Order: sequence, then structure tokens, then C-alpha cells
Amino acid sequence: MNPVFAQTWSDTWNSHDPNAIVRLYADAGVHRMAAGSTYVGASQLREMVDRSLRGYPDLHFLIRDHQALQVVDSSSERFVIEYTMTGTQREAIGDRAGTGKSITIDGAMIGELDASQRIHRCTDYLDHHSIRQQLGLID
Repeated sequence: MNPVFAQTWSDTWNSHDPNAIVRLYADAGVHRMAAGSTYVGASQLREMVDRSLRGYPDLHFLIRDHQALQVVDSSSERFVIEYTMTGTQREAIGDRAGTGKSITIDGAMIGELDASQRIHRCTDYLDHHSIRQQLGLID
């Protein structure tokens, strides 16, 4: 994996520029949340990005570790990014009302980059139970 990809991913999300974030993905890129939602292509990815940035206007990612897993073929490679996500929820996201509370969540994203180092597909693993606990929505 290009050693700067993980940092580019983090820096791009931290810039809060929705267009730049969507450009991290291939034209038909797929972002799957392990909890169930899947976003395919620029339009759906943009909706996911906009919703995330509205819900957590101070959203921030810190890379804890990253590595290449294997080369899939000459035009793609697999990656893992471990991160810590922080933010204060200001607006509702899904069934989670805006609480004004802050979260700190560890996550991991496993995926595949295409030859141009754009995300072809990925699965994002977040502990949604911990998010709900930190927001005071469950015990």
C-alpha cells in the first residue's frame, strides 16, 4: 500500500471537505458499514459524508496503524487502517438523536485500493454499542 494513503485518508476526512472525501473513492466505490449500511457510488457516498459531518461537525480521525495485506492483482491492493474517531454529535444520525455529547471510538477499515490509489471497496468496523453508550442513549 502506498505508505501515505492512510494519512491522506485521515487528513482528507479531517479537512471536512465533502468533495475531497468522496474523491478518495473510485467512481463506483463501495463503502460498507459492518453494522449494515452500504453506500455505492459518488451520490450515496456524498450523502454518507454529508450526514457524518452534519452530525459530528468536529469529526476527527487519528490513524493508530495501517498496513497492506496483500496485492490482489497488478491493479489493486488490500489495506487495513486502524483509527480513533472523535467528535461531538450535534445533529441526529439515523435513530440517534443529536445529544451534544462527545465520543471517542476505535475502528478499523479493511478494503481494496484500485491502481489509482482510490478506494474500490471497503468495510468499516465501528462499535456502535459504545457510540450509543457514550451518547447516553443506552446503559
